[in-house]
Order: sequence, then structure tokens, then C-alpha cells
Amino acid sequence: MEAFISSFSLSNLENIGKDLNLPTIDVLFSLLEDVITILESENPDYRPVCELTGLPGGLLDFSSKSPVPIIVVPDLHARYNFLLNILRYKPQFEKSMFDGTKSIWDLLLSSEIKIICVGDGLHSELHKFRWLAAYNDFAKGFSTGDAMTQEMSESLALMQIVMTLKKLFPDCFHFLKGNHENILNSSRLGNHAFRKFVQEGEMVRLFMIDYYGEDILRLYSLFETSLPLCAICSNCIISHAEPLNAYDKNQLIDSLIDSDIILGLTWTSNGDSSKDSVKKMLKNLLPNEKNAIYFGGHRPVSENYALRQDGKFIQIHNPTRQNIGIVLPNTKFNPEIHIVSVV
Repeated sequence: MEAFISSFSLSNLENIGKDLNLPTIDVLFSLLEDVITILESENPDYRPVCELTGLPGGLLDFSSKSPVPIIVVPDLHARYNFLLNILRYKPQFEKSMFDGTKSIWDLLLSSEIKIICVGDGLHSELHKFRWLAAYNDFAKGFSTGDAMTQEMSESLALMQIVMTLKKLFPDCFHFLKGNHENILNSSRLGNHAFRKFVQEGEMVRLFMIDYYGEDILRLYSLFETSLPLCAICSNCIISHAEPLNAYDKNQLIDSLIDSDIILGLTWTSNGDSSKDSVKKMLKNLLPNEKNAIYFGGHRPVSENYALRQDGKFIQIHNPTRQNIGIVLPNTKFNPEIHIVSVV
């Protein structure tokens, strides 16, 4: 692994986006195997083991570690350029370690930050007409036409970058499971089959079978089910969606085998959460941090952010913008200052 890291540069990741070719079966198989191995052996110091499975549980817990800045990344949805722009971005804030001289890539190399993505890698939200063109092929029984191939080239370019970052920086780069991490298009185990513009979930599933085969499909699904669901940091909590209920630490550790909690952290619509679920979780999980805040994506916002649950839950997913949240240690998060565009 050290040789892999030392031989890698940001330009290697940028080339994935420049080429924008579908990865070969061998490349995708190898990458999936490597990242699943990492996820299934993640450091128990911050990802406690679920006693029932003997595998890392659904919680990333950095709350007792020395605090470092956290980069919160909203839903990506095939936006590989967004992720690359994040890596190139040079944050700058007064009275902080960020003076504008180091890029986020540089800060990852020196383990000075953590990146936590809220999930949702597949299914672009910006190409409705491409989805309609792909659906025309799909309705005729053809799953790998030009429009669908372009869609999957972008989606898998993003996920190659995500998986490679996890290989390079296993302790500092984290990708949570969102509701779109459901390559099987299943309606079981906390998932719902997905459709938005057309039948995206089923179209992606059949593309993967027809282009890559069942083995790759199952391996990709194992990658998805190995992802954590929630992260606790020194002054924030992060999950894909607003929590349906208030979950305690043990529930979060065991969440990957609890369909209700998977559903409750990935699919919750605005207005569906139980009363004060966020406040209760912040109080229980970060009792000494009065300014702690809970981040999520999932439901799009029209501007840079939306506040819910008396301002304690902040949604930051705007599909048309490339915004991230930067959570500084020992600093009250101000969405007007700490949500920034990387372009």
C-alpha cells in the first residue's frame, strides 16, 4: 500500500476524469476487492466492531480523537469534476490553519483534515434528457446504449476516484452510504428501489449485469453494504439524511444489520423525522459541545443550505452548485462563512 501511495499523484485521479472511459472488468474488480478489504478491516479505534457480525459497524466515531477540520461533501451523483475540484481547492479562513497555501489534496497527504462524503455516488441529477434518451433504449430492451454508457462512464469515473481516495487515505477519507448506494435496486434491508426521471435504479442494475456481469454487480453491492452510515466528530454529526429517530451510539454501531436504522439515516423526507431527533442525538453523542451541528444531504436545497430542527440540522445538497461545508475545531459553524464553493 505504501508503494501505491508514493507512486500516486492528483494527476492520476484527474486522468480518470479526462479519459472518461468505462473501467475494464479487471480494473473495477481489483479496485472493489481492495476497497472492500479496507472497509471490512477498518480501524476499530474510530469504527467500532458490531459484535453480532464481527465486522466494522455503521458508525465512524472521531469524537474522542484530537479534533481536525472536517470537509463535509454533499451528494455527488456522478459529479466527478466536483470531487476533483474539492481536492484542488485551497481553503482560507482567518485564525485557522487554512491560509490558502495548501490544497485539500495537500492537507490529505499530511493527514491534517478528514473528508466525509454523505454518499449518493450514482445517478446524475443534471442530465434529465440523457436519462430520457437512455430510457428509450431501455424500453426497447437495450441497456448499454450511448446515452446510458455516457451516464455510467461519469458515475463510475466518480466512484473510481472515491474508491482510490479510500485506498490512499483510509483514515482520512470516508464515504457514507446514501439511499442511492443500492446497485441491486432492492427494496429490502433498508433500501427502496429508485426512480426519479425514469427508472434509473433498474437501468443501472441491468447495465452492470450486461456490461460487467453478475460477479461485479454482487461485488459492488458488497462495497455498498460495507459503508458506514453515520460519523461523529468533535463538534458535528453527519449522515446522508436527517435522522428519522434519535439513535444512540450502540444502535449506530449495529445499524448495518438494522433495516429500520438504515432506512432512517438514508431515506428520511423533510418533515418526517420524530420530534427533536437531531437535538437528542447531539445531546447524547456530543454532550459537551453546545455548538455542535448535524449535517446531511439527500433532499436538495435551492440556495447554499437549509436549516431544520431549530437550526441544528443543516442540509447542504444543491445539485447545481459545488459547495462543501468546512467544520473547524473549536469554532462555531457559520453557514454563511463555512459553506464555500470550490469553483
